[in-house]
Amino acid sequence: MALPETERHRADKLLGQLCERRTIADQVKLQYETRGNRVTLSESRPLFIDPAIWNEIKIAQFEYSQESLHWTLYWYDRKNRRQPYPTGRNKDTFEKLILEVDSDPTGIFWE
Repeated sequence: MALPETERHRADKLLGQLCERRTIADQVKLQYETRGNRVTLSESRPLFIDPAIWNEIKIAQFEYSQESLHWTLYWYDRKNRRQPYPTGRNKDTFEKLILEVDSDPTGIFWE
């Protein structure tokens, strides 16, 4: 199931702004990918041993439900497994969930 056009536009705008704000040239790159009703945010950093090689890790995933018209937030553990965001605030508007990832009050998204 694909994202509705309005939700995809919102995701592109808000995640594009987040990626632009948090990207530091030659140090950290943020990007996102949309597949079906899910948008995955990932971070890339150059390897210490060989800075020409960039290592990518998944940071968060946002999943849209057309039935309930809300987004659900997930995070990725160190084994790259998707986990529900643990605070109980994992189902909300896309804008609020992006703010939650950006501010990271739990310390699970950013190092």
